[in-house]
Amino acid sequence: MFDPFRLACLDYLIWLRSGQEATHRLACSQATVSRNAKSVADFLELDPRKLEGEWTLDGDLSLLNAEREVHQLYRWTKGEALRIDAIYGVGAPYLEGLAAPWVGGRSDFMGITYPLALLRQSILDVWIGCYPDLPEEDPDFAVIHLSRYPAFFLVDRAHPLLEHPKALEIEDLRGFPVLALPEGAFPKMQAHLKGLGLERAPVGATRHEPRRWEGRTEDQLTISYGSPHTVACFGGAKVPLPLSTGLTLGDSLVVKRRFAESEVFQQLVTQLRGRAQLLSQSRPALECC
Repeated sequence: MFDPFRLACLDYLIWLRSGQEATHRLACSQATVSRNAKSVADFLELDPRKLEGEWTLDGDLSLLNAEREVHQLYRWTKGEALRIDAIYGVGAPYLEGLAAPWVGGRSDFMGITYPLALLRQSILDVWIGCYPDLPEEDPDFAVIHLSRYPAFFLVDRAHPLLEHPKALEIEDLRGFPVLALPEGAFPKMQAHLKGLGLERAPVGATRHEPRRWEGRTEDQLTISYGSPHTVACFGGAKVPLPLSTGLTLGDSLVVKRRFAESEVFQQLVTQLRGRAQLLSQSRPALECC
């Protein structure tokens, strides 16, 4: 019904949230992206709206989603313009410089619900999610693990707990606010961290925004969570506390099961496992699976 480029204009806007980001990847003007996205929505009598930064389409999506499945099958069959994205902190080490046919996203997801929805709707082809919050029991998806690493308590370099005279215990963190993502963002992680009984300071963000995450720790008192990936993102501005969270995380690929055995996906797995191996050499806390 729609040629691949025309539908891609709409889906790249939904996926990337930005006309500028879409034009960068589609090699066209923002006017072209907007015109094509609007024409698809108008033809299907859908009402595009942007709510809390995310594009949504009101109306009957059955025909659109069927068309998306056809286009996704075409991408996988031809090995062309396959879309890959990741949670925050993981994009740079795994996706930078990734060769065609892969088109990388913004790697700013701060939860599992939205990227999984993009996968189900055939807007996204592969997602690098975070263990243990993965759809491993879902019959529609295959999960391939790349690495494991500890979760850290991250603080500003001037945080008073860094001057604590004795070995830190969880009780020493009580009384300090600890950032917490919205309920359901990472259910298994959140259940573990909530069980620590620390004061929680909710952050209403489903995508990474510096002012709403690490910016909240600039009071030099608030504690956040991080990983070997996010520590590297901060350039030394945030440091881990010398105290275990007791939580193990990891990088894992999520793909529709029907495409998991394809040659192009297996080549991706081999390539990203190689990158995980290199990361384990520069980030000792990270171990390959």
